[in-house]
Amino acid sequence: MFRFYYSYDLMSELEKELQRDHKMVQLMIDEYDLFLLSKFLFEAVSDDLTAEIVVISTSHKKSMKLVNLCKRLIDMNVQIYWKVDKDLFVKEDYFAIFDKEYLVSKRKQEDFDNPENLVRSKNDFFNGLTLASKKLTMFDGDILVDFELNQSIVYPGEEVVLSWEVKNAHEIQIEPFDEKFEEKGIKHLSINKDTKFTLVAKNKGVVQKKSVYVRVLKRKEITFEVEVFDPILKEYIAIQTTNENTNDYAVYSGQMVKLSWNIKMLGKLLEANLGNLPLIGSHEFEISKKTDFNFVFQSINNNQRKSISLHCFENNEIFKETIEPTEIKTIKNKNSFKKFLYLVKEYLLKNFK
Repeated sequence: MFRFYYSYDLMSELEKELQRDHKMVQLMIDEYDLFLLSKFLFEAVSDDLTAEIVVISTSHKKSMKLVNLCKRLIDMNVQIYWKVDKDLFVKEDYFAIFDKEYLVSKRKQEDFDNPENLVRSKNDFFNGLTLASKKLTMFDGDILVDFELNQSIVYPGEEVVLSWEVKNAHEIQIEPFDEKFEEKGIKHLSINKDTKFTLVAKNKGVVQKKSVYVRVLKRKEITFEVEVFDPILKEYIAIQTTNENTNDYAVYSGQMVKLSWNIKMLGKLLEANLGNLPLIGSHEFEISKKTDFNFVFQSINNNQRKSISLHCFENNEIFKETIEPTEIKTIKNKNSFKKFLYLVKEYLLKNFK
């Protein structure tokens, strides 16, 4: 579940989060904040947290104290990038992304439709910074590792591509695979759960690691509510399918039918006869014959289809029934106003098994 939180006291919030059980953190901070967080970073990384840090500065110059701090972190396999950008330094729009799903930011961000879009945007921004920044290599290390993932937020069953290039290593492993790899390669994988990949490169005296993390989203199914207009109560009431395994509904000829939907995902909704539809909306009509709807929801990562069949019956007794207004409340409480649905249910079960 994607979440975000704004706090002008960013360091206090990050100290709390670094003590929680996270697998990965991406930080954009300045060198002063790096010193403030160093104690909690050491403890978290020691507990197997993967950390990537972009340090924003106005100069390429670094104090000896900072050099020593970065060397200790790099020795613990923390990836540190140095970005000289006066505008970002003045803006102080610093943030952290935990496990690709939780954003903690110092400043309020632009308006987004939902938290997922905001986290994805910040994740892309951070990845762009790492490409445009200088990676710190101020330590004695003979192994150079380039380990990349083509996408880090996917749906179940989607393919991701791991690519790597390692120099000056005698042995290369990628966890969780139980095998040895060549110095350069590409691996295509179908992912169904959150996964952390760690490349471990070794030579005679050095061990170098780099990790990437894939967040797998739960696929959301599109749903539709089917309602019919009750002439006694003079309002729409929801109806159910004839059984759990179909999308068949029973209605009477001449009834007003209403289909409603509320899709809280990015994409396009289409129906074979209705054309393009809004993601939140409804369709009302008077039914006179068997009617089928075929909806298609198209998104970047997948397409979903939903078919609805409305079986029409000639039985108008329910429309002729009269009732006193004072009895309507009692009828609602007892659900007896749905009785016309059950008159046809047995017929449907016999004929649409």
